[in-house]
Amino acid sequence: MRALAIRALLFLACLVLWLAAPTLAAAQAGVVVDRVAARIEKDIITLSDIRELAAYQRLAGREPASESELLRELIDQWIVSNDAAAARFAPPSDAQVDAEFTALRNQIGTPEKFAARLRELNLTGPAVRRLVAKQMFLDAYLERKFRAVVRVAPADVVHYYRDEFTPQLQRRNQPVPPLDDVRDSITELLIERDITRRSQQWIDQARAQIDIEILPEPKP
Repeated sequence: MRALAIRALLFLACLVLWLAAPTLAAAQAGVVVDRVAARIEKDIITLSDIRELAAYQRLAGREPASESELLRELIDQWIVSNDAAAARFAPPSDAQVDAEFTALRNQIGTPEKFAARLRELNLTGPAVRRLVAKQMFLDAYLERKFRAVVRVAPADVVHYYRDEFTPQLQRRNQPVPPLDDVRDSITELLIERDITRRSQQWIDQARAQIDIEILPEPKP
């Protein structure tokens, strides 16, 4: 029995060393595997969170921002997420998330191309689905929070049509449709623009009222 116990302990020790080998190798090579990048109230944001967001942005076809900008975006997400949780805002349904996830996957191409892109970015399908669901949740909450207070005046629609919409089409040598044909689309665009403005203003105010500590990268 004693011999069996000793062999079991040796096996466990070898297993732990084997699992830790990549991390140890990275540490010996001077590569930061993970660290706490910021503390928000009682929560933390890690370097792996930042890297995951950058990879997700690349997957979605966006050029990822700098590390400091990504960290700021994660802090903004934390603010919105906590406010939504306090308001007991319902998350998107599985069907809604599936539809958005499928749209993103189809944007990449075939299932094989999608799987290859995930491997290239060190992402997994479940991780991408989680990030899609999170973004849908945050966007829907801000939409509900601010749409009711947004007002677009008829003059605003005219100004946008004259000063932005028409010049853009003329620069592309495209025909300019009558205002009445695009009035509803312009109104919706201006509503979304104002929701974005109000959301960022509210987030900036909330950020000033919470305890945030940005931790510097440790020196080698």
